[in-house]
Amino acid sequence: MSGFMLGIIGAGNMGSAILQGGLQTGIMLPEQVWLANPHLEKTAPFGEMGVNTTTSNVETARKADILLLAVKPQMLPAVLEEISPCTAGKCVVSIAAGISRRWLRGQLPEAQVVCAMPNTPLMLGCGATALTEPDGVPEEAYRFVHRLFSAAGLVCILPEEQMNAIIPVSGSSPAFFFRMARLMVDAAARSGIDRTTALEMAAKTMEGAARMLQSSGRTAEELERQVCSPGGTTLAALTAFDELHFDEMMDLAFERCIRRAEELGR
Repeated sequence: MSGFMLGIIGAGNMGSAILQGGLQTGIMLPEQVWLANPHLEKTAPFGEMGVNTTTSNVETARKADILLLAVKPQMLPAVLEEISPCTAGKCVVSIAAGISRRWLRGQLPEAQVVCAMPNTPLMLGCGATALTEPDGVPEEAYRFVHRLFSAAGLVCILPEEQMNAIIPVSGSSPAFFFRMARLMVDAAARSGIDRTTALEMAAKTMEGAARMLQSSGRTAEELERQVCSPGGTTLAALTAFDELHFDEMMDLAFERCIRRAEELGR
């Protein structure tokens, strides 16, 4: 268990999921957390668990040794202006997409800054988070941040210049999978298959395919070939992917995602 006091500004899906993971794994006790959000109904469930809750970002920043900013990029400048007098010597972690550590250090010049790019499966404890390298963050504080995100899934450490490029790989990609699942269910329904049955089958297949990617020791290309029988149904389906330039579409999706992250970071 850590001796740090953790402050979290923002009690939305991501902030709540990160906090829940830390509490469930015993990384910190409820009384070692301050949670700030303008809407009291968001913090009430954690208050009942013993977490210190408030509507004041400044109070949370003052109480915290490590401060997690779980707010959207558009909200971050106002929050930083508010808390900047309270962050000297503290470790500040931002999960805002596209916001660079260099820019954050400019706004909080005396803080030790970590950028994180988590994804929504953290809400189920099976997310994936990219962290910037320690670079000036004390070892004990960085270890705590790593453990905090590890409590809700996989953590990878990346150099800062790759943080925007990882967004379409993990941060945004759940939406890509959800879009595909929706289209699969729609197509099945047009063939008369019950939508609930189709969704369960599609979701379980996605889960199984992911486990194969993780544990089979084979590449994605090798696993794709394994599913395809010569002249079979899967190959016939994949011809539509080729004819409609699926690979090029994915390249363009990644490019636009990264470009938007860069725009948000300006």
